[in-house]
Amino acid sequence: MKTERLLLALSLVVLLSGCSTTSSGEGNAKAADTGYFLSWEQKGQLIGSGRIKDGEGNWYDVWVVPGYDEPAQETMTYLGKTGTAFGEYFGSKKYNDLGDASWDALTWGFDDCLDDFIFEGQPKAWGDYWSTAEKRTSKRVFGWWFAYPWALMESVVDPVVRVPVGLCGTVLGTAAGVAVVPTYYAVNSTVEGTWYLTVDAILLPTVACTWNTIIAPPMALIGQKPAPSRTDGFWVKQITAEEALKPPQPVDEPINTKDIEALAAWSRLLMKTVPPLDKQRQEIQRKAQAERSAISKKEHEETQAVNKKTATAVEALLSDPDQKGLLDYLQDRNFNPQRTSKAFTDLRQHFKPELSDEEINQVIQLLQRYAPSTPTPKTPLRPKTDPVKHSVEVIQEIK
Repeated sequence: MKTERLLLALSLVVLLSGCSTTSSGEGNAKAADTGYFLSWEQKGQLIGSGRIKDGEGNWYDVWVVPGYDEPAQETMTYLGKTGTAFGEYFGSKKYNDLGDASWDALTWGFDDCLDDFIFEGQPKAWGDYWSTAEKRTSKRVFGWWFAYPWALMESVVDPVVRVPVGLCGTVLGTAAGVAVVPTYYAVNSTVEGTWYLTVDAILLPTVACTWNTIIAPPMALIGQKPAPSRTDGFWVKQITAEEALKPPQPVDEPINTKDIEALAAWSRLLMKTVPPLDKQRQEIQRKAQAERSAISKKEHEETQAVNKKTATAVEALLSDPDQKGLLDYLQDRNFNPQRTSKAFTDLRQHFKPELSDEEINQVIQLLQRYAPSTPTPKTPLRPKTDPVKHSVEVIQEIK
């Protein structure tokens, strides 16, 4: 029993001696390191705000200690947002937005889907099908007698798809304009305000305060005094006095007349300062662009001249009577670019004794550019069709 009392007394002595230790204020970083335990003032700072000020005036933010000040500020902020959210029911903006959104949905359903897509689109599609049949018949193209039955098939397939799709769009647009949009605008502010109140204003601050009550007292009791040499920028971060005493809070309030006047004043200052410098930068960019354009134009012209000379030289080789036998043989052997590329490995072996690797690569590149035989491009034939395939094409082309 005596031993336990002795240990308790020693602990209290150490604690009180540590708590009463303060910085000596000698004007250097080491002064903040003097002593181990936090002073009573520093304990209060840590528990209240999650921040500590040392004897040199340096402030430190402890990441895992939220304090009570910040949760209280968040509660007040989100209580204000709760009032703003529920206050939307008493303003005109919500109902103007509701009317605009409902009108857009109804316009899409009736004007776009019903009127444009069905009432106007269907006769236009029929006109296109039958006018095409008339043109084919008047020209007496092969199978002209089948043009009108073909148009009839198109005219039957089109409305089978067009009318149900258009009516579905009309129904959806009507449902959205009459029910979905009004319901959304009726509940969105309630949901938003309820979330702000229950989660942001009550639940999260309560959790933060509860956690602060658990973690802050032990840290204040046994934590070591902070110093610039004992910060990692993450767990403990040194901050300015402005950040510590007035943490930045995002402003999310309605923009008022004073805000507009302040922005206008700042805009006038910018207009006096920035545009002249912008003009200088633009003039520099314009001159540089002009120089680059001149260089690019000269390069293009010279390159085109060399390309023309190269093409002329190659044409001369192709039309040289002395080379006709060689070229005829290669063309007969169908040495187009694809077939020529298959011979590159054997060509490398063939030239290995007399040419360097660089020269062999040059030979390969020349053959890639100028193969002896060039295939004649052929226009691909249109795929064959039948009533089923063309019905699918008609459906895909409906608009």
